[in-house]
Amino acid sequence: MTRRLLLTVPFVLLPLLFAACGGGSAAPPSPPLTATAAASAIATATATATPTPVLIPSPLDGTMLTEAEWQQRRGLSPLAVMLDNSPEAFPHAGLDRADLVYEAFVEGGMTRLMAVFWRFEAPVVAPVRSARTPFVIWASELDALYAHGGSAETDNEANAAGQIYEWEIKDLEAFANVSSAAYYRDGDRAAPHDLSTATERLRSAARALEYPASRALPVWRFSDAPPAGGVAAQGIEVDWSEARHATRLVQWRWDSAAKSYLRFRLGGPDLDAVTRKQLAFTTVIVMRVPNEVVDFGGHVLLDQYGEGEAMVFAGGAVRQAKWKKANREDRTRLYDLTGAEIVFPRGPIFIEVVAPSTPIRIAAASSGLEPMPPYERRELPPTPTPAGR
Repeated sequence: MTRRLLLTVPFVLLPLLFAACGGGSAAPPSPPLTATAAASAIATATATATPTPVLIPSPLDGTMLTEAEWQQRRGLSPLAVMLDNSPEAFPHAGLDRADLVYEAFVEGGMTRLMAVFWRFEAPVVAPVRSARTPFVIWASELDALYAHGGSAETDNEANAAGQIYEWEIKDLEAFANVSSAAYYRDGDRAAPHDLSTATERLRSAARALEYPASRALPVWRFSDAPPAGGVAAQGIEVDWSEARHATRLVQWRWDSAAKSYLRFRLGGPDLDAVTRKQLAFTTVIVMRVPNEVVDFGGHVLLDQYGEGEAMVFAGGAVRQAKWKKANREDRTRLYDLTGAEIVFPRGPIFIEVVAPSTPIRIAAASSGLEPMPPYERRELPPTPTPAGR
C-alpha cells in the first residue's frame, strides 16, 4: 500500500510543489499531506471510471446480452418448433422471435420450417405441424426441446417417430399426455393449419416432463461486422419448384437501414401474423444438400453428414462456403474456401437447405430480381391470441 501511494502522490502534488518552489515569493508553506489527504486528492483528481458493462453473446445468433439478460436466460434449452409452410399456413406467427430458422423439403415438393428459440419468448407460434427426420437431426445437434404435432411413422430411415424415441430427443409432442396441454386450436385458422402454441407453454411442459438441461452447445463464431470480402448480393431468389411457381418461390432483399435481409413469399412481403411486421434476418445461409425420396409416401431424406456447397449472405454480399457435419450430434459448421470457419454478424439466421439442382438467383441490387409471380391469397386472419380453446 505504501509503495503504491508513493508512486501516485507526486502527480497529484505537482501544483503544490511548483508553488513551493516558485521564484522566491513569500507564499506560506503548505501543510504536510497526510496519507488520508493524499488518497482523497488522488480520488478527486482521477475521474471515476465508468465500469465497462459485461456483455455475453447469446448461443444461437451471437447477439450480445447484458449480464442481467444473460442471467435470466442462462440454463434454458434451445426450443425447436416444427411449422407448416403450405400456402394455407400463411402467415406464420412467431418466426420474428426466432434466433434460427431452417427451411427444407418434405414430401410433395413442399417445404417445412423449424424455428429455434432461445433469446426471446413468443406468445404465439403457429401453425405447428409434424416431425420429419432431417429436422429431428438438426434438433438433435442443438440438443433442443422439440415441439411438433405428430411424426412420420415409416418402416424405413424416414421414421421420425421412432428416431425421436431412439435418440432420446426431448419430445414435446402435441398429442402426448403431458405436453398436449401446451397446444390449442386457433379457430381463426382452418384445420389442419390451426395447431398453435407459445414458447412459455412449451417450456412449462418441458419442466413437467423433467427434461434435463441441454448440454453445452458448440457455438458458431460471431462478430460485430459481416465477414470480409464477398460479392455484392442484395437480392436472393430461392426457386423451390424450379419453375418460378408462386407458391414455391422465396425472395430476400437487403435493407441497408435494418442491416437485414427482408423475406418475401407468395408474391409479397412475408408478414408475421401477430406483429404484422415483415420477417427480417441478419444472415441468410443457402446449403446445397443431396436429397432422396425414400417411399411412396414421398418422405424426403437429406444427406446431412459429410460436406457440401453453401453460400453465406450477410451485409448485402455473398461469400462462397462449405458446410460440414460429422455425425448426428455434431454441429453443422460453415467454412470459407480457405478452410477458415465463417464468422457471422450478430443477429438472427435463416438457413435455406436446398437440393443441388434448386435454382438460386442472385442480384447485386435487390431491384435486379425479377418481379415475383402474382398470388391471390386470402386476407390476413385476425391476430391470434395465446389463450387456449
